[in-house]
Amino acid sequence: MASHKKKKGFEVISRLLTYEEKIERARDFNEYYGETLVDPEEFAKETIYDSSVEMKCLKCRYEEELDLDEVLECQEMTENEDYAMFCPNCGEECFVPKSIYKEKLPPR
Repeated sequence: MASHKKKKGFEVISRLLTYEEKIERARDFNEYYGETLVDPEEFAKETIYDSSVEMKCLKCRYEEELDLDEVLECQEMTENEDYAMFCPNCGEECFVPKSIYKEKLPPR
């Protein structure tokens, strides 16, 4: 089940990982490093969430859900207070969190 919370001025979606997803991540991590650094069974006992942000383009209206870390990293590099990124569809720097998109829409 996913939950929605406001963070840094936009809505964040948090979803609890399943047991199987945690086992897979621990195995992928160990495979990447070529040794067993994490016990998959112990890792699977932890409460772990995936956090993401629904994004939408102010220009072309393209929508995509991105990992929260990706959004925060891009904002850190650009210091853009609207969290605007380059849209993967139209290439314009107006791809923003959907909650900010709703605030930027002109009144009807």
